[in-house]
Amino acid sequence: MVIYVTGKSGSGKSEFSKQLAKKLNYNYINVDKISHKIYYNPTILKKIYELFGTDINDANGKLNRKKLGYIIFSEPNSERVKLFNNLTLHYIQNLLDKIISNNSVVDWFFIPQTKYWQRNSLKILIKSQNDHIRINQLIQRDNVSEEYVKLRDKQSINYNENDFDFIFFNNYENNSIKENILTVFNFINSATRLTILGTQSPYAKENNACPSFLISNNKTQLLLDCGSGSHRFFNINNMNNLTIAISHLHREHYNDLYNYMYTSFVMQNLSKQTNPIKIYLPTEPFNIYQDIKNEKLTFSNIIDIEENKIYNFDNLKIQFLKTQHSNDVLSYATKVTINNKTIIYTGDCSYASKQDIIKFANNANILICESSFLTSYGFQTECNHLTALQAAEIAKEANVDKLILTHFWPEENVENYYNEAKQIFNKVFIAKEKDSYLV
Repeated sequence: MVIYVTGKSGSGKSEFSKQLAKKLNYNYINVDKISHKIYYNPTILKKIYELFGTDINDANGKLNRKKLGYIIFSEPNSERVKLFNNLTLHYIQNLLDKIISNNSVVDWFFIPQTKYWQRNSLKILIKSQNDHIRINQLIQRDNVSEEYVKLRDKQSINYNENDFDFIFFNNYENNSIKENILTVFNFINSATRLTILGTQSPYAKENNACPSFLISNNKTQLLLDCGSGSHRFFNINNMNNLTIAISHLHREHYNDLYNYMYTSFVMQNLSKQTNPIKIYLPTEPFNIYQDIKNEKLTFSNIIDIEENKIYNFDNLKIQFLKTQHSNDVLSYATKVTINNKTIIYTGDCSYASKQDIIKFANNANILICESSFLTSYGFQTECNHLTALQAAEIAKEANVDKLILTHFWPEENVENYYNEAKQIFNKVFIAKEKDSYLV
């Protein structure tokens, strides 16, 4: 989970971010501090002098960032300031690409206007409850005038508050910061989490795996498919309260099922597992279904999937929808409802199932949708799989909150799937192994 914290200068976002990262044991990334490195880069420094001249130096001939700041904030629409902003943003993003990873708190006022904002993250806005205190603190902290602070404020971002998961007001008392941090901490620890374990088909490369998605909270764990290689991203030592639902019996979607079944047998013998795995399984092709069901070295219960039947257990319910995919298998989309939130997983399907899936996924919070193909390759409108564009059409008509694309051809650049879907649906995410989404 990556957490973005933003707000006006002096709002208290950095102190909040540091304490939150410490509480969560996350990596803390202060982008303002990172951005100061640009002034030590000879190539960039040369370009700055070309744009603004040497009048921005101090008495010792060194760059004075406050002098530069006055120019930047005074003429934001000038060509030289635009060139400077583009130059520095490119440099900063190159640095961030190398250090942003899961379990990071990123502190940056400018982040809503960067490429990172559309990525999976928890977004937090910190606002000052007392602007007089904020301005006075900035004057003392940065050793600048009130005029400078107000000039800088004029160039601040107008945040869209609908974009944020949390908005906190800072009253500049330490207790309020602690309370807000505890709110986020409790939310993360108690929320249902969707974790990506596998995304590629029919084989996987490097650090990827074939399709698998884990829905978990402090009560239960539900795997949607367990494709080849995906079990290495699962905490295999914790299979109590594990349920597995297989969308269809094509090998790259169920191969690791045998790993889970045999491991459950071993864990039971070691007295490390007290509850059998529950496995929801399509009944065709019959020979594969029988092979799985006849497995002896396992501690599991097989449940035959019935369309339209609602299965209730723990704090969730599952429902299956038969879809068109391939004549050799039964294929199901899966609906998971938990704490009044809904996750849909299409499995593999044809565009011929579009209307059924739209109805099934109506107003869902998350739609995990296969997008095996790209329209640019000229596939038929209805074949065994969806294009990224078709996945986006389904998401739009079903009015879902988020679309997560998956089932990628391993040799394809995943950005091409994103760009195609983004044409008609805004909240598109690319499934990536080990990424987590709070539901």
